[in-house]
Amino acid sequence: MVLSPSFPLQSVPDSKRISPTRRKALFEIICREAVAIGLSIVSERWIDLVGIQRANEFALYEAAWRAIAAGRFEYLIVDWVRLPWSFTPVLALPRAEEQSLAVACAALVAKVVRDSIMEEWYDPLFPEYGFSQHKGYGTALHFERIRAFGLAPCHRRSFCGQFGEAKERYTG
Repeated sequence: MVLSPSFPLQSVPDSKRISPTRRKALFEIICREAVAIGLSIVSERWIDLVGIQRANEFALYEAAWRAIAAGRFEYLIVDWVRLPWSFTPVLALPRAEEQSLAVACAALVAKVVRDSIMEEWYDPLFPEYGFSQHKGYGTALHFERIRAFGLAPCHRRSFCGQFGEAKERYTG
């Protein structure tokens, strides 16, 4: 996420603590006003193959390359992830969303995009899981549906070890 000095928002609240309506309104402003937005989506299979840390590193690199294609920046600010082979200086901050407007904006955009994928793509494919209700987060409803139906092809198996035999029961 690259923001200009004239970016109209002074702060962005934690994307997980605001209503979907407020999140979408901020999303519209951010997408309209940002100099560049780099987005990367990694699949559940990629996460299971390389692990969550490597998948996060890959996604951060890809997003940074996409952002740099649209606008030049001097360094990256990331939320506590080390990027060992970066093409530009990296500032890895704990709780970066609280310290950087660009990181807060990027987190909000990421949440809106991810939730949209869960609602508009996975929920129609696997309606029995209720993805439009819980967005794939570890809620009681999510775990209840996994126990009832097993894991769907879109589940990250590396995150679902506690379900044992439910891993391969999906027959949809």
